[in-house]
Parts: sequence; structure tokens; C-alpha cells
Amino acid sequence: AGGVAVAIKWEESFGILYTLNQAEGALLNGTRVRKVNSEPGDRHQDGAVGKVIGSVEADPLSGFTDRYVYFVAWDTGPGAGLPIGIREGRIKKQEAGW
Repeated sequence: AGGVAVAIKWEESFGILYTLNQAEGALLNGTRVRKVNSEPGDRHQDGAVGKVIGSVEADPLSGFTDRYVYFVAWDTGPGAGLPIGIREGRIKKQEAGW
């Protein structure tokens, strides 16, 4: 029943909790990603580009159907540069030519 210690960071001025850890099997920190599967009201819509800065494995008991939760620093838009938590199914690795 061993677990992995997760280093949590707190961005005081914006009240954001995140990690720089990288979950085993997840996209590597530094990977460029693009937002997909947006929902009405999302602050970042499909096509927004950012960089993975951390990830954790989702707890299957929490009701998540995705395996990972990523922390992404978006290039533009609301909170640009700040780490925002997002489910695995809402981002895709950016491919050459995008």
C-alpha cells in the first residue's frame, strides 16, 4: 500500500493549488498541448495551447473516467501562465504543424 509523495504548490495571489510532479505514464512535463472537448463556459476553448507543468493519477473512486489530471500553463487567455488543472480527455499532445 505504498503511495507516491506529491509535492503541492500554492500560488497565493491567485489561490491556485497545483503540483510540478509527473505521474508515471503521463505526458512528460514540458509537453506542449492543445485544448480539446471544450464545454460551454470553459475559460479556454478548443485550440488553446499550453504546456504541461505537472500531473497526478486520478483516483478511480472519485468518479473520474480519465487516468490523469494535468496542470497546464496556458499561453494566452484567462490566467495565462498560471497552472490550471484539467482532465486528460480535455487535452491532446500538440503535433508538428498545429
